[in-house]
Amino acid sequence: MQVFEVPSDFRAFMQQVVAYLDVPIDDKHLDASDALRDECGYGGRIDGADTYEFVYLPPEGGTKWIITLKETAIRNIADGFLDEIMAQRQDIAPANADREPRGHPLLIWGEYGDDALCPRDGEQVMLALDSLHSSALEHPVMLRMWTSCDDQLVAVVWGDFCALYVIESPQGYATSRTEHSSSGVFEVNDHDGRPMTVPFADCVPWEVAKRALTNFVGNGELGSELKTDGVIPTMLLVLGEVDRKTVLAQRQEPPRVLERSSLAGALMPQQAPPAQPPQRAIPVHVPADNEHTQPVSIEQVQDVQVVRDTPVPMRVEEQLAWARRLIEHLQSRELIELNGSSNLDEISYQLCGLLQAHGVEAEESLDTANWLANEIGAVRGIKLFATGGDLQIALRRSREP
Repeated sequence: MQVFEVPSDFRAFMQQVVAYLDVPIDDKHLDASDALRDECGYGGRIDGADTYEFVYLPPEGGTKWIITLKETAIRNIADGFLDEIMAQRQDIAPANADREPRGHPLLIWGEYGDDALCPRDGEQVMLALDSLHSSALEHPVMLRMWTSCDDQLVAVVWGDFCALYVIESPQGYATSRTEHSSSGVFEVNDHDGRPMTVPFADCVPWEVAKRALTNFVGNGELGSELKTDGVIPTMLLVLGEVDRKTVLAQRQEPPRVLERSSLAGALMPQQAPPAQPPQRAIPVHVPADNEHTQPVSIEQVQDVQVVRDTPVPMRVEEQLAWARRLIEHLQSRELIELNGSSNLDEISYQLCGLLQAHGVEAEESLDTANWLANEIGAVRGIKLFATGGDLQIALRRSREP
């Protein structure tokens, strides 16, 4: 046992615990090793009465503290009356130090049994990654991946953006970094429903991330193409305490092929495009024997207007530019207010997925425009005063530069 000097993040954790203990309900979830969780650790009640055991994970990694506390001590720490306690310090050995395969890789992207895959070959891995990318076009999706040697990472995918966080590997922790300076963040819920903030500075293009994920599942390394830092967000340190065997014991057996998973419908086979675009049927006029006909000039053919039934899909850069123009247009009409601390890039990224999925339809449908106005108004940092009709006008006027 050693002296544990209470850090600020653990004190804040104890304050959350006290707040939960004081909630006037009878069915609190307390009697489990991870019933109470925070970015800096986890714990739970161990005697059914008033004794708790917590595991604290320092931000620098490599060690952990096992702390046993009575409820009175928890409250004293939370109130700032207790700064030092006795605890057990342990070094954390890498889970994959021996590099011995322990089965097949594991991918998990949700809380249900079929939100997982235990691929038996590289082809299934590639199909799963492509399907995950397709399912994350509108909303961010979190992926947890274990190799056969228990290397572990977390990937957050949103459209063509992907952030990678290595939790266990021969090289230790790692976070992907973009080559360009990017500001703003977005949120994704982890598999326990807790929000996680992802900076765009951690995101790399999907194609780069896909190659890194393929490398990682094979040998526990992201490859030399990706720029990384040797740190990860504090809240992900807790995930390093849960190995693949423990996760599998808590879930039903994952599918072995993608067709039996929840991602089966995300990647639909596309029909090959026709050799020539379909032509509108033109009635053929057969002239009478005495009818004089004239050739059609090239200029007459060039005057014919071609009308597209379906707009050309926008690239990510175009969608972001549209989102910024929409915000600026609404601001000029005093139909929107942005929180003073909100970043325009962050807001634009959040609107990007909504416009991609519903922007064109909202221009034509008032019901969709009303729905989209409610969704935009629910985005953090936005206060929207526009009606569905106002939004339709703004969408049309801001679509083109």
